[in-house]
Amino acid sequence: MFHAYGKIIKVSGREIAVNALKDEAEADKIIEWLRNEINRVWDNRDHITPSEITPEKPKLIEILKLLPKTNCKKCGLPTCMVFAAQVVEGGRGAEDCTELTPEKKKQLAEYLSNFQLNID
Repeated sequence: MFHAYGKIIKVSGREIAVNALKDEAEADKIIEWLRNEINRVWDNRDHITPSEITPEKPKLIEILKLLPKTNCKKCGLPTCMVFAAQVVEGGRGAEDCTELTPEKKKQLAEYLSNFQLNID
């Protein structure tokens, strides 16, 4: 299980599961990215040095600082704290808070970009 593109992706023997997909096109995009990553890693396997360092996760307090903290529930969650916790886990992103000002949305997206893989 890992986080990419603001999603939680689980890969097992015969199944790939991705949370909170918008539509089939997004699913296809993620599957294509995953296939390309697997093939890229396989092709470069002799040159990859394993790492035991766990990548840093976004900090909940830093995310919460950027949120409006109104607990409006427009995102479908009871509080901005719960929203921030889901952002930390990769299940939500800046685009999922309708109450963010354009400036705060940009700041949050930039902050989160330091922790996410790029599948575009």
